[in-house]
Amino acid sequence: TIEQIDVTKRLIARYPDALRYALTAVITPEALSTVVDGQQPVEGEWTRTIVDGQGVVVTRTLNPQRFVGQRGTPSFLERISEAREGVYSDRTLEGVEVYVAFSRIGNTAWTAAVTVPVDDIQGPARKVMGLVVGSGLALLLVSGMGAFLLSRQLSRSIASAAQAAEALANNEYPQVRSLSIKELVLLGRSLELAANLLAQRDRERAEHLRQAEAAREEAENANRIKDEFLAVLSHELRTPLNPILGWANLLRHGSLDADKTAFALETIERNAKLQTQLIEDLLDVTRMMQGKVRLTREPVDLVGIVAAALETVRLTAEAKSIHIQTLYEPHLGQILGDSTRLQQVIWNLLSNAVKFTDQGGRVTVTVAQVEAQAQVQVSDTGRGIHPDFLPHVFDYFRQEDGTSTRQFGGLGLGLAIVHNLVEQHGGTVTAASPGEGQGATFTVRLPLLVG
Repeated sequence: TIEQIDVTKRLIARYPDALRYALTAVITPEALSTVVDGQQPVEGEWTRTIVDGQGVVVTRTLNPQRFVGQRGTPSFLERISEAREGVYSDRTLEGVEVYVAFSRIGNTAWTAAVTVPVDDIQGPARKVMGLVVGSGLALLLVSGMGAFLLSRQLSRSIASAAQAAEALANNEYPQVRSLSIKELVLLGRSLELAANLLAQRDRERAEHLRQAEAAREEAENANRIKDEFLAVLSHELRTPLNPILGWANLLRHGSLDADKTAFALETIERNAKLQTQLIEDLLDVTRMMQGKVRLTREPVDLVGIVAAALETVRLTAEAKSIHIQTLYEPHLGQILGDSTRLQQVIWNLLSNAVKFTDQGGRVTVTVAQVEAQAQVQVSDTGRGIHPDFLPHVFDYFRQEDGTSTRQFGGLGLGLAIVHNLVEQHGGTVTAASPGEGQGATFTVRLPLLVG
C-alpha cells in the first residue's frame, strides 16, 4: 500500500547503510471485516467503520461492497483531521442523519467510527416529551379547577368584606365570616404594597425633576459665565490697544518732545506686554484643557524660583507702597519640576496679591518644609475672597463679579493656570480667606526629592 511504501522510504533514508530488507504485510478489507463484524454489537448501533490515514474506508459493516475503497464524507474527514476523538452530528455516505463517535486507533493514522441514527436517539426523547406534555395538560386542568374554586372562595370573601363595610356605614355590627379574614389581610397588604410603590415612584419622579432642574440651572450658569467671559475678554483685549494706537498716532505726526516720546514708547511697550500676557494666558489655558502642556522636569531650588518671581513684581509693589516680607527656611531640599512653569505659578500668586492689595498694604511670602513637602505660602492684606466664591476660585473663566473685572483687569485665568500646573507637579494648592476686606492666603505644596 501507499503507506507501506512511505514507511519503507523513510527507513531507507534514515538507515541507508544498515537497512537491507523490509518486511511488509497486506491486510485485506475482508480480513478487517471479519474482525469488525465479530465485535459484540451495541444496542441501537447502526454502522461501524474504519478509515486509514488517507481517509479511505477500509472496512464497513453496512454496504461494504459499495463504499470500501472510497473516501469518507468531507465533514467526517475534516473532523478526524482536527481531533483524535469526538462526537458530532452528520450525514452518512447514504445521506442518513446520524450521530458520529470517532477515535484514533493507538499511534496509527487510522480511525474507527460508530454511527447511530438520530431517530434511535431522539425517539425515546419524543416519547418522554409526550408524557411530559400529557402530564402538563392534566396538571393544567387540575390547576384550572383549583383556580375556579379559589376564585369563588375569594369572591365570597370580598362580598363578605363589602357587606361588612356596608354594615359599618349603617351603624350595624359587621358580620365577617372567619373564612374571609385571611384573604382580607392579604388584600390589605397588597394594597399597602401598591401604595408604597406609587409613593416610591413619586419620590423618584420628584428626584428626576430636581436633577433636571439642577442641570438646567447649571447649563444656564455656564452660559452666563461664558457670556461674561467673552465680554471681559473683548474689553481686556481692547484696553491695551487704545493707548498703543493713540500714542502711535502722536508719534507718527512727530509733535512730541523728547520726554513725551520716551513716555509714549514706555506706554506702548507696557500695554503691548500686557496684551501679550493676556494672549499667553489664553493659549496656556487652551493647552491645559487639551492636555498638551509638557513639563521639563529637573531638580530645582524652590527658594531661587520664589526670589526670581519676586523681582518681577517688586517694582509694581513699590509703586503702591506695598511692603513684601519674605521668610525662607534655610537648607530646604530640592524639588523635581519645570523651573519656568514653577516661576509662572509663583508669579501669578504674587501678581494677584499685589493687584488686590490696597496702597500701603503688606504681602508675606513664606518658604518652608512641611513633612516631606516644600510649602510656599503667599498671604496679603488685600480685599479677600467672599465665602460663596471661595470654592470656585480655581475654576476656569470665573471672576467674583463684574466690578472686580473692570477695576482690577485680567481674565480670571491666573489661578486656574496655577491649579493645573501645581497638580501636574504632583502637588496641591489651596486658598483661604476670612472674608471680604480681610486678605487671602494661597498655599502651594510640592513633594521634596528624597535623598
